[in-house]
Amino acid sequence: MNKNITYWACQIGGWTIHTMFLIAMIGMFGGTNALNQGIIILQFIILIGLIISSHIYRLYVKQHQWHELAVKQLIPRALLGAFITSVIAQVFIHLIIYWLTPLNGIQPFSIVSFWGYVFNVFLVMCLWSTIYFSVKSARKTRAMEVEKLALKAALQEAELMVLKNQINPHFLFNALNNIRSLILIEPEKARKMITHISDLLRYSIQFNASEKVALKEEVEIVKDYLQLESIQFEDRLKYELDISPETLEIPIPPMAVQLLVENAIKHGLSIQKDGGNIIIKTSKDTTNLTIEVVNSGQLQPKQKREGIGLNNLMERLKILFGPFAVFSLTNTENNTVTASLKIPLK
Repeated sequence: MNKNITYWACQIGGWTIHTMFLIAMIGMFGGTNALNQGIIILQFIILIGLIISSHIYRLYVKQHQWHELAVKQLIPRALLGAFITSVIAQVFIHLIIYWLTPLNGIQPFSIVSFWGYVFNVFLVMCLWSTIYFSVKSARKTRAMEVEKLALKAALQEAELMVLKNQINPHFLFNALNNIRSLILIEPEKARKMITHISDLLRYSIQFNASEKVALKEEVEIVKDYLQLESIQFEDRLKYELDISPETLEIPIPPMAVQLLVENAIKHGLSIQKDGGNIIIKTSKDTTNLTIEVVNSGQLQPKQKREGIGLNNLMERLKILFGPFAVFSLTNTENNTVTASLKIPLK
């Protein structure tokens, strides 16, 4: 409705200005005597004729969807349409002022003048067509960009949900294997493990639909996970948390820290006879949150540390932060391996 009002306002306003300009020019060069009743009526008949003919032209253009055509196809059609519209408008005007209701005080009919008026209107219609199709093209381009962005966002959301659904069964599989190894020989420890698993699953269900959670929520679930693993590893697993208080409220992808810790235990400590230590550290600067998980051991040249969970974490980071989130896994001094994750703060 608003578009129609805008169109009609522009249509009437444009041709009215054109008519008033002609009346002013007649008065300026012909004097006040030239502005008789017949001339004024003539100009308003011209106004009505131009409005009707240009509107019919626009309706024809919309019906045949010329704005969807390529430029090479559009230009000849637009030129021909503007010319035909100009001829129809002048035929309509001349029929009224010379035959249907002849006006007094106007020049006699002249074929030369007729084609001159046609040419003038043709120029105006060409200008109108250029503006009209340019606006249509700009709107189409913008609509396509919006649709493309919406499609990309929907695709990323779908990918994110798929990755989350892959991570949770992977973690559950590892946890249940730990319980199976103790349920017959040490039922009390198995019971404690089930309690920790219950907390972990509650967290997983609660935050599965969230893109991000506060770091403090993730730290609590990591503590549950480490308690769970320490029961199985007994004295072979020692851990330390060095969490900066200023980082606790920073949002991160759920299960991110837990997956780094799980990776460190599965591919680091579990293959060492005497186990080892895990240190979890967080810090922040003006641009990034840094999470580090340091575990005993060294990466071997052919050792693959990126399991299903860690690969999915990297894919989630890519979807959420693009190239601004950085993950690295390197051998560090004192016979340790450091998994470092940098997440942009903005």
